[in-house]
Amino acid sequence: MRYLYLILLAFCLYPCGCSSASESDSHGDSDGDADMDTDTDSDTDSDSDTDTDSDTDSDSDTDSDTDTDSDSDTDSDTDSDSDSDTDSDSDTDSDTDTDSDTDSDSDSDTDSDSDTDSDTDSDSDGDGCVHGAFPTADPTAPGPFETVTELEVGPQAGVGAEGEEAPRFTMFRPADMTESGLCHPVITWGNGTGSSPTMYGALLRNLASHGFVVIGSDSPNVAQGDPAPMNVGVTWVLEQNDDPGSELYHRIDTANIGATGHSQGAMATSRASTDERIVTNVPIEGAMAQRTLHGPAMFFCGGQDDIVGCNGAQSALDAVTDLPAMYAEHIESDHGSWMTFRGTNPSSVESAIIAWMRVHLMGDTELRSWFYGPSCKLCEDSDWNIIQKNMDE
Repeated sequence: MRYLYLILLAFCLYPCGCSSASESDSHGDSDGDADMDTDTDSDTDSDSDTDTDSDTDSDSDTDSDTDTDSDSDTDSDTDSDSDSDTDSDSDTDSDTDTDSDTDSDSDSDTDSDSDTDSDTDSDSDGDGCVHGAFPTADPTAPGPFETVTELEVGPQAGVGAEGEEAPRFTMFRPADMTESGLCHPVITWGNGTGSSPTMYGALLRNLASHGFVVIGSDSPNVAQGDPAPMNVGVTWVLEQNDDPGSELYHRIDTANIGATGHSQGAMATSRASTDERIVTNVPIEGAMAQRTLHGPAMFFCGGQDDIVGCNGAQSALDAVTDLPAMYAEHIESDHGSWMTFRGTNPSSVESAIIAWMRVHLMGDTELRSWFYGPSCKLCEDSDWNIIQKNMDE
């Protein structure tokens, strides 16, 4: 009974249940020492049914309306003196949808398609031309190529006329260096005393029309100078073959270089031919004996030449031991009558020079019978006096 009395007394002392009504529909059922019935139905904009049994000594039931999507049923039993029944609706639906879709899509599709397609489209051995034999052609007529004459090309070299600077060069060549697709042989030319390459234009243009690149020193004394102008001309042409800005770029047959010249130029030819780059030579009326040649030689003289004569040609032949060599005397020619001064067709002597160069620099085997064998064409021609050495076949 005494216990019943005490209970009734308690109801009398606390008649209203003093719960701080927040804007929530609270009908919680909690049994704490403070006898506080806080049914905090946290009506947040969320679906949360928070039945908190808070055992605190405070009078504040703060219904924290956090607008989150949480369904948390937290039973927070805090025994603190703080007035915050913070209905810790912190069910913050940690939808931290930070979408850490760091869709960094590190599509490092760097497509390292290093398709460097190193298509170095080059001809045969890296040159822009093909090394090989030229089709045969008639040496008694102009060849198949249109020609061009270029004045004042190359470096200064040799000795000029008295009081003048060292001269340069004149070049005769095919106008279109790409026409045949073949690499073009080179001939270095030497003038007679006091003359120039254009004086020998018929021969030099005919050589160019057959596909040769002819480089002639403009020096009136081509046998003078150090280095020798005829060799300087060869060096310059080979440099042009390596120069992308030149018409001769990758168009020169560097392995097939010849030398020819007249009178003083014939002596200069003999000297120049000790250069190992020169693989055949034809001194015209003025040869000198050389024992260090690097290929076949034809020593020409005119039977009527009373300026130089034929002794030099005979001595030059005698000096050759193991290379093919020919003494070629054109019986009716004098020191200059072998040249063509009018018209375009070469003389018989000029035709023989063109044929010799075609055989030895262009691989024209059809013309080989002009010079080789006991019954060679020149051997059988009564206009010529021929002596062969090492030319049986």
